[in-house]
Amino acid sequence: MSTTLSWTQARRIALRAQGMGPARRTAMPASATSRRALRRTLERTHLLQIDSVSVFARAHLLPVFTRSGSWDTAELDRLSRPGPARLVREALAHEATYATDDVHRLLDFRRRAAARRDWGAVREAAASSPHLFSGIFASLDQLGPASAAAISRHLGDTERGEGWGWRRTSSQWAVEYLFRSGRLDCVGRNAQFERLYVPAPAADAVPESCASTGQWADPSLTDAAPAAAAPDAADAQDEASAIRELMALAARALGVAEINSLADYFRLPIRDVRPAVEHLVTTGEVSPVRVDHPAGQREMLLHREAPTPTPLRTSALVSPFDPIVFHRPRLSRLFDVQYRIGIYTPAMKRTTGYYSLLFLFGDVFPARVDLKADRARGVLEVRGTYREELPHLPSRQRPADQAVTDALLDELNRAAIWQGLDRIEVRTGPGTGDLAAALAARNRQLVPGSTRPDPPASEDSAG
Repeated sequence: MSTTLSWTQARRIALRAQGMGPARRTAMPASATSRRALRRTLERTHLLQIDSVSVFARAHLLPVFTRSGSWDTAELDRLSRPGPARLVREALAHEATYATDDVHRLLDFRRRAAARRDWGAVREAAASSPHLFSGIFASLDQLGPASAAAISRHLGDTERGEGWGWRRTSSQWAVEYLFRSGRLDCVGRNAQFERLYVPAPAADAVPESCASTGQWADPSLTDAAPAAAAPDAADAQDEASAIRELMALAARALGVAEINSLADYFRLPIRDVRPAVEHLVTTGEVSPVRVDHPAGQREMLLHREAPTPTPLRTSALVSPFDPIVFHRPRLSRLFDVQYRIGIYTPAMKRTTGYYSLLFLFGDVFPARVDLKADRARGVLEVRGTYREELPHLPSRQRPADQAVTDALLDELNRAAIWQGLDRIEVRTGPGTGDLAAALAARNRQLVPGSTRPDPPASEDSAG
C-alpha cells in the first residue's frame, strides 16, 4: 500500500534532500570553509550545471551560495584542475556540468556512444583534411591547455559555417567531438568562458575499440573519419548498470520525484530509465507514494533515505539551473511555478525580466527577482521584483508581501556582500513587478550607500 504525503511534505522533502535548511553565511569565509561548502553541495547535487550568463553570477556558482551563503568561488576553479585534489570535472551530465568523479565515471557509456556516433561535420572535416585529429593533439602539445578557437587558429583553420548559430570551423567541430567522446579533457575556462582542453588521461579515455577505427587512441596514428557502429552486449550491460547507479543518485538527490524528473537529472531517455527505476523499486531503494495536490493526487517515488519533512525557516536566491528547479515540469507540479527564462525573448515581450532568479521562502517560491551586478559602480541592481502567482497554493500558506520583501532584502544584502558590491538599488515603475515598490521602500530605510548588517541565522549553524 502506498504512503500518502501532503503537498507541503513533498516540497519540504525535496528541498531538504537538496541540502536546503542550514543557516547561510553573509561574511566571506576562509578558503577551507568554502571548500567544505562546495563539497557539501556536491554530496547532495552531484553536479553543477554550467551557464555563461554573468549578469549577476554564473549559474554554476549559485547552488553553493543557495545552500551555504557566501563562499569563495575560486575554490571551484582550483578543485576542477587535474591532480590529486580534483573534485569535479566538466562533463555532459545535465547539459554542460561540473560533475563529481562518480558521475563522470558512470557517464562513460555516453562518451562511448559519442565516439560511435556519425558526426557529419567531423566526417567531412576528416575526409577533407588529412591528419586533422593528430594535428589537434600536436597543437595541444605546443600550446598547452587551449580553447577550440585557439587550436583552430593554430592550425590555420578560419573558415566558419553559414548561419547565426554554432558557426564553428571544421577543427572546432573536431575538438568538440574529441571532448564528447572522451579523448580530450576540459581543465578550466578562459576569460571568454571557452573550454580549455588537454588530452584526456589514458585511464579515462574511451578505448580505441569504441572509436570504431581506433584512430583516437594514439594521436600519432593516421586520421580516419569516425564510422557509426553498434554497441556490443558488454557495452549494453555496462550502460544498464551505470544507468541504475545514476538513477539511484538522482532519486537520493531529489528525495521524492516522478520518473520523468529522475530521467531528466542526467538527461537520460525515459525508455532507458524505466528498467533502472523498476530495479530501484524492487530493491526497496525507492517506494511509490501518493502526493495530495489540489489538482489531484500525483504518483511519485520516495527515496528510502529521504529526509523528514520538517518545516524550513530559510530563504535563498535560486538559479533557474539549480538542480532544485531545473526540470521545469517538476518546478510546476511540485512548487506551482511556471518559469521561462527571458534572455531569448525580445525585451518588449519579457514579463519577468532578463534572467530572473527564484526566491525561496520557507518551502515556497513567492517571488523572483531580476538582478544585475554593476561592478563598476559597486551596485546590486534589482531590475524587477515579481510576485509568483502560485495558483494552487491555499491562501493560508502564502507568505504576506511584507514578510517576503523583508526576507528578500536580507537575501539581497547577502548577495551583494558575496559579490563584493556596496549597495542595493531597486528599480520601480512599469515593468518592474508588483513587489518592486514595497521592496524599494524597505531598502530606503537603510543607511544610504551601505548594505544591511548581517541577517540573523535562519536555522542550523552554517558550520
